[in-house]
Amino acid sequence: MEHITGEQFNSALLNLYRDGRDSMGWHSDDEQELGINPTIASVSFGQARNFQFKHKKIPDTLHSFLLTNNSLLVMKGATQHHWKHQVPKSVKPMGSRINITFRKIE
Repeated sequence: MEHITGEQFNSALLNLYRDGRDSMGWHSDDEQELGINPTIASVSFGQARNFQFKHKKIPDTLHSFLLTNNSLLVMKGATQHHWKHQVPKSVKPMGSRINITFRKIE
């Protein structure tokens, strides 16, 4: 992941989404130990899932896209200051998805 992104990481978080009922609610990865402008690289395996961003000060601004098998999402710079993100629940039948997020904890 470091070779692909040009960033250094010292932590990986593994998430298992068993089906559409498993989700991650609105949040920002803005914990102090991640530093001021953290880079977070997220790779997905398995079932494609919807991923959404919404602006913290303009809540009706919503961006939604599909994270497919083997996709890579990189959030960096001021992203965590201005945006929240989520993987919403889905009522559609779906298989499992594994997501690994790489971070640098200071």
